Amino acid sequence: MKKSMFSISALTMATLVSGCVEPPKNPMEAHARRAAGAELAATQCGAYVGGYESAKELKADANQNLIAAQKMGATPEVIKKAKSDVQSAFNTLSAFTNKQEACNAIVSQLAWTNT
Repeated sequence: MKKSMFSISALTMATLVSGCVEPPKNPMEAHARRAAGAELAATQCGAYVGGYESAKELKADANQNLIAAQKMGATPEVIKKAKSDVQSAFNTLSAFTNKQEACNAIVSQLAWTNT
């Protein structure tokens, strides 16, 4: 019971944190944000998402989204802002829950938006 309450709290917090970061304005920004999220998850969440192979999949996903964003006109500044936004949301969620819950939230969000 306690674990499910914590998960609900983490989910609620993830929703609140995502509200603190302005949503992407267009598909280019959305791809840049997904690239940043997948990169963050690959580099900071490998142990929580299934280890080496999962981190490699996240890296590949980040590269695909980065290429898509660049084809749509993403500049280095757009990519930098996406990374900053994702890192900020991740740090805030980690502060209110823990790193594992923040990793779970980011990976879940990536899976949901990339389908």
